Amino acid sequence: MASDHRFLANSVAPASETVHRHSFASPRPADALDSVSRVFFPHEVVVRSSDKHLDFNHCSASLGDISLNQIAYGADVDVLITELQRTHFVFVVALIGQAVVEFNQQHWSFQSGDCVLLAPNVRYSFQMGQDHTHLAIGIPCNRLIGSGRPYEAVHNVVERAADAPNGGAANLMGFIEYLCAELHRGSPIFGLQDVVAANENSFLTMMRAALFDREVPVRQASVLPVFVRRAEQFIAQHLKDDIQLSDIVEASGVPARTLYHGFERFMGHSPMRWLRLRRLESARADIIASGGDISVTALANQYWIGHGGRFANMYREIYGEPPSATLGRSRQAALGGSAGTRSSRRIQ
Repeated sequence: MASDHRFLANSVAPASETVHRHSFASPRPADALDSVSRVFFPHEVVVRSSDKHLDFNHCSASLGDISLNQIAYGADVDVLITELQRTHFVFVVALIGQAVVEFNQQHWSFQSGDCVLLAPNVRYSFQMGQDHTHLAIGIPCNRLIGSGRPYEAVHNVVERAADAPNGGAANLMGFIEYLCAELHRGSPIFGLQDVVAANENSFLTMMRAALFDREVPVRQASVLPVFVRRAEQFIAQHLKDDIQLSDIVEASGVPARTLYHGFERFMGHSPMRWLRLRRLESARADIIASGGDISVTALANQYWIGHGGRFANMYREIYGEPPSATLGRSRQAALGGSAGTRSSRRIQ
């Protein structure tokens, strides 16, 4: 990326109406937590350094709905993301320094050039060294969900630029570097709304090409109608409730026919198909987090997906394996793992 390690907040590049910029520094862990939580979602920071002080720097810029954030804690810390049903995907790119990321009962080295897309229904923990700096790009869920069936890599494999599906990640990383460089120098062309929208859509298209299945048509528009957003939010809040199409229609505030065509056009699925996909996604996250101590049949009932056989068939269609296989891996990983203790401080 740029040689200036604060390249997203160059003092000669003022904010504009179309690109909002921010730079923040603090030695206090609570300030660091608040700065990052405001952009993304609640999480925890564990300070492992003996003096409990940071050299925290957070530089950010927005591009439409997309938020680009360069973050350095300047100390040995653990970042714990445990809340599920989050509002954003976060594409994290390691820039410099050492770190380890853990999710789905696996540990991965996270060094310069490595990247991972944090899914909203998976728990993550990062162990970051004092010299670690990363770029975190926040993407609202409704801008990626519905883009087609995600590759398994989206959920549990750290992608390297040369190895991502479709061979698209190298182009994606190059485009991110271009965006950061232009934001760094305060390019006046980013003061034009049409330019911002075009670059935002290009980023999302490259993200889908790199990490999502291109065989499924991508029909999601850049801006969701209000009634589609209302319905999607209602679905997300009631995954474990016995809701019907009539309930979703009522929440949307438009006739059923309008809602159906809106979902088909902007989400790529009917409302009830979208509900099933979101339930399966959440059920999978529950299986992975359970350590194998969960009943697939009970889970199917909990998410109102019908009997175990139907749930298994739908699950296999989306994830390429039966839920029992995911459950077995989760149980094996839990039995093989060791619980360590840390003498550290947790910042709430």
